[in-house]
Amino acid sequence: MRKICFYNDGYYHVYNRGVDLRRIFMDEMDYRRFFESMYLFNDSNHKHRSGREVDRTLKLSAHEILQLDREPLVDILSYCLIPNHFHIFLRQVQDGGVSHFLHGLGMGYAKYFNLRHKRTGSLFEGAYKVVHVKNEAHYYHVPRYIHLNALDEIDPKWRNGLVDNWEEAMEFIDSYRWSSHHTYMGREQLLPVVERQDLLDELQDVSNYEKYLREWAGRNTMPYLPPDCPSLGDGPKMPVTE
Repeated sequence: MRKICFYNDGYYHVYNRGVDLRRIFMDEMDYRRFFESMYLFNDSNHKHRSGREVDRTLKLSAHEILQLDREPLVDILSYCLIPNHFHIFLRQVQDGGVSHFLHGLGMGYAKYFNLRHKRTGSLFEGAYKVVHVKNEAHYYHVPRYIHLNALDEIDPKWRNGLVDNWEEAMEFIDSYRWSSHHTYMGREQLLPVVERQDLLDELQDVSNYEKYLREWAGRNTMPYLPPDCPSLGDGPKMPVTE
């Protein structure tokens, strides 16, 4: 058991991968299930305890009508789902929101995955990992790092800033369905999963967002922010036990 201090208005980069580096998304159905679960489990009023698919289907099909009754646990700022891991950048908006959201998301998806793929045992590599984002430079860095993770599928060298063909890389990121990159490009979401776009608002337009991606991946432009970015502040901490 470990203790992590989460507090409201705190920003966190959370991620996890499959046990033994196994795939946690086998096909489009799995990706869609996890994506839909990010929406459903991000609601303190969510009562999907019976596992009945009819309840889930009704909530998803009527999400626009039910939107006013939602009480989000977190604000999801960005995400990316890769075959053997996921990344989510979020902000806590309710007491215990991060823990409750991730517990429901992880347990719900693992139960679905094991049932569908006829397996037993743990799906994820232990508890999810958490990085507390405390300063503005880190805050501005995380969404593009998360979106660029899609490039693992074609060229892992992006992590070292070695993107030989940016146009090809951007084309792949554009075609990769399972990240919030499309929301940052101004496209409509299938479900309102990404609920805050502070960074996108500050970038003002899509061309600036593309430059923002490229400057880190290619390491060939000036940093987007000055090195002496102000702190976001620690705020009142609330101990949460997992």
